[in-house]
Amino acid sequence: MAIENSSLADTVDRDRYGRDWTRYTRTVFDHLARKINGKVTKRVIDQPYLIRDLLLIGSEELDNILFKNRLGSVDDFIDHLRGLNGHNTHHWISGKTLHHYWHGGNAKDKKLNVLLTFLDVEFGHWDEWKRSISAPVLKPDPQAGGNREELLKNHYLGYYYRYYQKTDGSPVLVKTPFHMLEEANAITALTKTLGHYYRSSSLAIRAGVLYVECENLNWNEKESHVYNVGFETHPQLLIGVSNTLNRRGRALAIKNVLVRQKQPFDYDSTEAVEIPFDTVFHKPCEESRMITFFQNSSDNLITTPLAHNFDELPG
Repeated sequence: MAIENSSLADTVDRDRYGRDWTRYTRTVFDHLARKINGKVTKRVIDQPYLIRDLLLIGSEELDNILFKNRLGSVDDFIDHLRGLNGHNTHHWISGKTLHHYWHGGNAKDKKLNVLLTFLDVEFGHWDEWKRSISAPVLKPDPQAGGNREELLKNHYLGYYYRYYQKTDGSPVLVKTPFHMLEEANAITALTKTLGHYYRSSSLAIRAGVLYVECENLNWNEKESHVYNVGFETHPQLLIGVSNTLNRRGRALAIKNVLVRQKQPFDYDSTEAVEIPFDTVFHKPCEESRMITFFQNSSDNLITTPLAHNFDELPG
């Protein structure tokens, strides 16, 4: 890709981060964004039509910039850019946006224009570049980890412990294994509760959210998991909820925390265990930190009443 082969490549510590941009952290992309913003600012100063013709920003955004900086015109804005130093350049694109693009996200047109400006592509060739398939500017190579399944494979496979408060509301934390692995060229999630075993029937990551639809292997029941992934790669923990029906047929949302384990463990022989909130720990550990977290959370369990008409609706 043109961006990967640009001068930006020289600013990345390849010994530390490698050459695969899909594996770069937000910190790396934040650094790359600063480099892009600095060069684009210089281009805008030399070529004000990029702003006048609203090629890099929209009219509403331009109005907000002028209002925020108490400027009266585009010329005033260009003068404002001239007064910025290299450490305080205008924010044309963010590291978060760049990270999103290299993890399967679609590029917005004006942000793509920012990157074309950085690459010194002449305006008359912009449409050609955007239509190009053989030399895309942003489109990730699926074989290099750009699609969603490759994203899961590269960043989220592994062994976790899943923590949640016991569903009867008692002050007890459940710790159970959670394993994401590749089976027959597909990504699968396995987890357990107290006495029940689950396997994912579907698993996907979209817009920073991990969705896991699980089937109970012991009886006819489903459980859905939603975890906030954001744009972090190789997270230490993920927070989300699992949704199911309790024995009374009421919908129940349960706060979950997945804690990634540095060392693999034997999933098959690891069962769910209960840890009372009043357990005494002689030194801080994973379990003690999880208990503190859940003790200080007021929404660990969210239940809904069973009602089918307004007469049955409480309150």
